[in-house]
Amino acid sequence: MIPSAVIFDFDGTIADTEWPIFEMVRAAYEAHDLEVHLEDWVHSIGKADNRPLHEHLEERLGRPPDADALEQAREAHEQARYTVPALPGVVQVIEAVVAAGLPLAVASSSPISWVDPHLVRLELRHHFAVVRTRDDVDRGKPHPDLFLAAAAALEVDPAEILVIEDSKHGCSAAKAAGMTCIVVPNRITKLDVHPDADLVLGSLLDFPFPHFGL
Repeated sequence: MIPSAVIFDFDGTIADTEWPIFEMVRAAYEAHDLEVHLEDWVHSIGKADNRPLHEHLEERLGRPPDADALEQAREAHEQARYTVPALPGVVQVIEAVVAAGLPLAVASSSPISWVDPHLVRLELRHHFAVVRTRDDVDRGKPHPDLFLAAAAALEVDPAEILVIEDSKHGCSAAKAAGMTCIVVPNRITKLDVHPDADLVLGSLLDFPFPHFGL
């Protein structure tokens, strides 16, 4: 399949922002003498409509969580969330897409207030003609709305778009939109890879450029 455009997910695909978030969640759980396991947490990755952390804790505790403990957990991992680098191979794939003259977009379950500053910080924002986030649609992933909104903005047929994702919910959304989807799972999402992914890579350093005409 030679694509006419490429759409990237953001969290866990362009940058591993998902790990420091999990570390924060784990610290908050431990402060309440609870455990959270990756095998359980992975099912929330890539979804747009997850409940806030305090609601998860309240459900487990049977009472409201300690606000100070939550704030301490956030502060302990705040810097890591905002300093993660681009994942291996991301820049190389973006540069190849740009060199091929294909438009690029981001379709993310996170809000624009999170995604855009990270893209600017990573010096990648200027490569993306379109950025669509949870703010732009009524339904987030695993529904196809985000990818369809990005395709409409790019003015490209969804069937001609290559999506690069990390999560099962993201892959579900891309396939529901009628797009080809490469999944590059990270240390969390490797525990729950979508069986319908068109291709699964260990890293974007393994991206098969000739296969996609790049």
